[in-house]
Amino acid sequence: MKKLTILLLAVTLTITATAQKNFEVLTKNPTPGSTITFEYMPRNTALQGVKDFQATAYLLEGKLPLAKAVTLKQDGGIYRGSVKTNDSTRAVFFAFAKDEKADNNNDEGYYTMLYDKKGAEVIGANQALAVVFDGYGGIWNMKTNAEKAAGFYKKEFANAVAKEKLANEYLNYLSQSKDPADKDLLKAALASRLEKKNLTELDMMTVNNLYQRSFKDKEKGEAIVAQIKERFPNGLWKRNEASAAFQKAKTLAEKEALYADFTTAFGPFKKEDYNQIDGMSGALAKMHADSGNYEAAKKYIAKINLPSIKGSTLNSIAWKLAGQGLTKTPVNVKEGLAFSQQSLNAVNEEKKLMAGKVPYISEKQYAKNLENSYHSYADTYATLLYHNGDFAQAYEIEKKAVDNYSRKNLNMNESFALLTEKVKGAAAAQAELEKFLEDGKYTPAMKEQMQRLYLASGKTDVQWASYMTALEESAYNKLKAELTKKMINMPAPQFALKDMDGKEVALSSLKGKVVVVDFWATWCGPCIASFPMMQTAVNKLKDNPDVAFVFIDTWENDSNRIQKVTDFIAKNKYTFHVLYDDPKAKEGNEFVVVENFGVDGIPTKFVIDRNSNIRFKSVGYNSNQEEALKELNTMIDMAAAESGAPLKKAF
Repeated sequence: MKKLTILLLAVTLTITATAQKNFEVLTKNPTPGSTITFEYMPRNTALQGVKDFQATAYLLEGKLPLAKAVTLKQDGGIYRGSVKTNDSTRAVFFAFAKDEKADNNNDEGYYTMLYDKKGAEVIGANQALAVVFDGYGGIWNMKTNAEKAAGFYKKEFANAVAKEKLANEYLNYLSQSKDPADKDLLKAALASRLEKKNLTELDMMTVNNLYQRSFKDKEKGEAIVAQIKERFPNGLWKRNEASAAFQKAKTLAEKEALYADFTTAFGPFKKEDYNQIDGMSGALAKMHADSGNYEAAKKYIAKINLPSIKGSTLNSIAWKLAGQGLTKTPVNVKEGLAFSQQSLNAVNEEKKLMAGKVPYISEKQYAKNLENSYHSYADTYATLLYHNGDFAQAYEIEKKAVDNYSRKNLNMNESFALLTEKVKGAAAAQAELEKFLEDGKYTPAMKEQMQRLYLASGKTDVQWASYMTALEESAYNKLKAELTKKMINMPAPQFALKDMDGKEVALSSLKGKVVVVDFWATWCGPCIASFPMMQTAVNKLKDNPDVAFVFIDTWENDSNRIQKVTDFIAKNKYTFHVLYDDPKAKEGNEFVVVENFGVDGIPTKFVIDRNSNIRFKSVGYNSNQEEALKELNTMIDMAAAESGAPLKKAF
């Protein structure tokens, strides 16, 4: 018995030791305006053993989070830091990361709310936490958690004072609530809100947007818009309508006329207006450059206030003039070099001014973003130098750009490989290419270049095939190791949906296959951009009995939905098996399956194994289609192998 007691004690001690806190706020009941001190221990997290990771505090103050970089002091395995809050701060989240590695407490977050002098949670603290779990946490790569968000919202708005002080936030909460009773509360609250005489134009716009989103009440919406225009005759609505007219205009002459009217009616512009007017100036500069009128383009560029927008516009023009690549025919090298040099100057100016920094990005993060922009624009400059015959200078600039992106930017890698051959010779280029191929960071053109150099050195086609197989195997294993860290294992929500032919397709009927589920909509730009790659994947695996693709159309609920989808698929000649997600109601934008899968944004793809378990979730769109295709292929292979047997036929 004594032996058993000792054994149980040992087990208890072990459990206690491994369950230690990774994060603790040392400042008890911090108040708005106070300094919060905390301790963080990265043991048993993604950052264990990682040196020089960074801490960022996100101050939640009613609008977008305010990011502040936090200096950490190490004491053994413990890191201490502190952050000064503002009088308007309601809660604070802490994020820890280095490059792609981050610790967000398994998406539970590290945070504290703030308190008043009596020790009670300040008004807005729970609402601030709710919006983080509702989506703001994505800024620091936290996943959304609708259930957790709903709990914080409910707690906040159980307080009548909060409903009044946070009126717009309360209305948003009601509009998102799944409780049918809240729909009636929302309608009454919107009507009551409209009766108040001190509403701002933005308040009235919020009410109108919620009416349209929640009740599709066109007549009521038109009435509210009429009130806004009457109460605010020179309000924001007028500027937005003028800006929308500019965006819709097709010809350069139309846009120039609307631009002149806009600047006359709403200028001179303040800092908060710069994004809007600078975007219009940039659009006109690019149109003039496209037509070959570079002097007119320069005049509009001179009108741009923000260096960040100026640099982006200049680089866009320069890239087109460069022919968009080393192997392409340039349009105008001389003008391109001038525009490109100015784009680099604009980034350097922005590094000093930090004028375009948004609150939810810290200065360190923004500085890193600017460094990335600089090297992205330098890639353009190197391309133009190459076309100008300045090969050595182009090589040095491209090398720095490739290193800045950790040799992961495939387009830059391709340019660098060609420049290396041009400047350093075939042997040096072959050495660089081998490293890129081993890491899987290459394009088809780089593979062709490597084959050409390899065979030119006296090797045979048979030797090349064996050599390339070994390199591709190495790249595959490295990618597989990266994806293993992202692999999950959870039952896929079952569904039975109608396809474009009216036939019902159930997930259960596909058991035994690896199933790729792609959530999309006809209005979703990133979805559409990803489809050429998806069509390639479908083509490569169309005869494979072990794999199935289903493309679930979601988040579009109108009378023309089926026609829109049918026309879109036919126009683009896609051979996708399209299913229609079930809407929860005749009106509204809530759908059954997309919600069951916990999708927060589209495109989102799931790779489901033979046993109907989700193994991978991929959110967003990778602009490098070759890389995206390799990743999807590897996910499918891994899901197949994990749930029974490898694929009978791979890509």
